Amino acid sequence: MLDGWRHRTAEAGWILVPLRGFLAVVYLYGGIYKLADRRFLDATSPLSMHASVEAVRGTSPVGGLLGPVAAHSFGFGVLLAVAELAVGLGLLVGLFTRVAALGGILLALSLWLTVSWGAQPWFTSADLVYLFAFTPVLIAGSGGVLSADAWLDRARDAHPGVGEDRTRRTLLAGGLTVVGAVLLGGAALFRRTPRGPTARSAAPTAPATLSAVADVPVGGARKVTDPATASPVWVLQLQSGQFTAYDAICPHQGCTVNFVSPGAGFACPCHGSAFDSQGHLLNGPASRGLAPIPVVVDGTSVRTS
Repeated sequence: MLDGWRHRTAEAGWILVPLRGFLAVVYLYGGIYKLADRRFLDATSPLSMHASVEAVRGTSPVGGLLGPVAAHSFGFGVLLAVAELAVGLGLLVGLFTRVAALGGILLALSLWLTVSWGAQPWFTSADLVYLFAFTPVLIAGSGGVLSADAWLDRARDAHPGVGEDRTRRTLLAGGLTVVGAVLLGGAALFRRTPRGPTARSAAPTAPATLSAVADVPVGGARKVTDPATASPVWVLQLQSGQFTAYDAICPHQGCTVNFVSPGAGFACPCHGSAFDSQGHLLNGPASRGLAPIPVVVDGTSVRTS
């Protein structure tokens, strides 16, 4: 019976090899990219982890728990990158495969409940897909195929000895830790600023006051809440006396975009979409620009028209 179970597990292992490889590459890339991008750990950047957390705190179902993450975004950002590297390496070599899959599930779940919670429709959230993609690996492990776990099991069977088995596993885990440290160091050494620093339809609403004219700086912008829709809106005054406004919700997965500057426009801190100061899409993953909101100046106030 045991031999039959091992045979079926091995068959599943070959089936899971492409999935393991894909998830390993994605998570290794994610961990390296986070440290290689100067903006991710820079709390002042509109594309940082800090900006991402602040953008979703109001809409995430776990927003009340994100205060410490926002306050210590550098540490949590490094921890996230290290966790992604650990998951990727574990899946790639098949060491502690189920543990790596569980870690991937927890990471995907945390991202789904935060940066991807606003995806519309909900089933288009990539993080939700990753969450379920890990479940076969969690159930079957590596299946004994292209796996350090399987090699260690065979070595243990050939040379019984609890101490020897633990030593082998410790050495392999230590080797992966060294590889992970090299990847982390390399990513940090070659940190760079990538290029790049959409929209839900606006239903007709009654005119509402968005901001006082004096509160919108000339050549700048102010984020406000539209009292008619309770949605965030950016009000701009790029030239003196000329006001424009745009829906602040990124059309990709519902994060709140940040205004960077008149030249750089807007940036989504969650997935990197960029828009110019007229709301036009510069680069994705968003597929369209920010929704413009018609405004007029009524005395000392900027109102929707």
